[in-house]
Amino acid sequence: MPRLLLICAALLGALVLASCATLSREQCEAGDWRAIGFNDGAEGRPADRITSHVEACSEFGIAVDNAVYQTGRNEGLRVYCRLSNAERQGRAGERYFGVCQGELGVAFARVHGAGREVFNLEAELNSLDSEIDAKLAQLRGGNPTPEQVATLTRELTILQTERRVLELRVRSADQQLSSLRRQEESRLSQAGINY
Repeated sequence: MPRLLLICAALLGALVLASCATLSREQCEAGDWRAIGFNDGAEGRPADRITSHVEACSEFGIAVDNAVYQTGRNEGLRVYCRLSNAERQGRAGERYFGVCQGELGVAFARVHGAGREVFNLEAELNSLDSEIDAKLAQLRGGNPTPEQVATLTRELTILQTERRVLELRVRSADQQLSSLRRQEESRLSQAGINY
């Protein structure tokens, strides 16, 4: 029995390690480093992503063509480093790895951060809605005592007030995001930078 557990643990460990590999054997053998670099750039992956690819492919005795990969990555970054994408990524709560360079990078980080603020406030609002729903379910479910009804009603009043305040904060953050994006677009346009 202990031997079976060791075998299972070894297999599980191998599966975990295999799932961490960034590229499959087939991808390493195909060696389309430009496309792999392009995809990494277009997804805003950090520059050290290539290290993971080198490790993955070295297991199969295959070398990564760094120069071709970097060419593809730079092409992909031109797709990623757009202010519309900064807003979309921020609103989705995606992490930004600081891959955009120069003034465009500064603008991207600002817009992304403002989008991320909207995401965080909306997540907080969703959490508050869940809390309100749970209190309403407690109020409607079973036979609450008059004291429980009074307590739940007070708590719901407080939560609903918090919700109204949070809704205003979400609206304000959304307006600030739109305003900031317009400002950054104007600033980049004046500097002759495509955004």
